[in-house]
Amino acid sequence: MVDDGTQVLEAPRSAHVATTPGDPAPTAGPGGEGIAAESARLVARMRHGRGVLARVASTLNNHGVRRLSYVSTEFGAATVEVTVCARDAARVEARLRRMVETLEVTRVVGRD
Repeated sequence: MVDDGTQVLEAPRSAHVATTPGDPAPTAGPGGEGIAAESARLVARMRHGRGVLARVASTLNNHGVRRLSYVSTEFGAATVEVTVCARDAARVEARLRRMVETLEVTRVVGRD
C-alpha cells in the first residue's frame, strides 16, 4: 500500500444489520451491498480538519444512514458521501449544510 496523502474511510451498512422501525426491507444493491431501494445519496464538499469526520458522524447519528464515505486530500478538502433513507434526506441535507466546515451539499439523482 502506498501512502499518497489521501485518507479514506468507507463504512457500508450490510443487509444483515438490524434496521430502524419503518425502514423498507433491505435489498441487494450494486456491488452486493444491502442498501434499500428507497434511499437518497448526498455529497458534501467540506474543509478537512482535525475532528471533522467525528463531527459528521455525530451530526448524522440520529438518522438512518445506510452508507458513509469520507475522503480527504492533502490540500485540506474533503468529500463526504452519505446514503440515507429517502424520508430522512431533507433533514440530513439541512444538518450537513449547518456544519461550519461545509462548502456545498448536493443531492445525487439516479442510481450508479
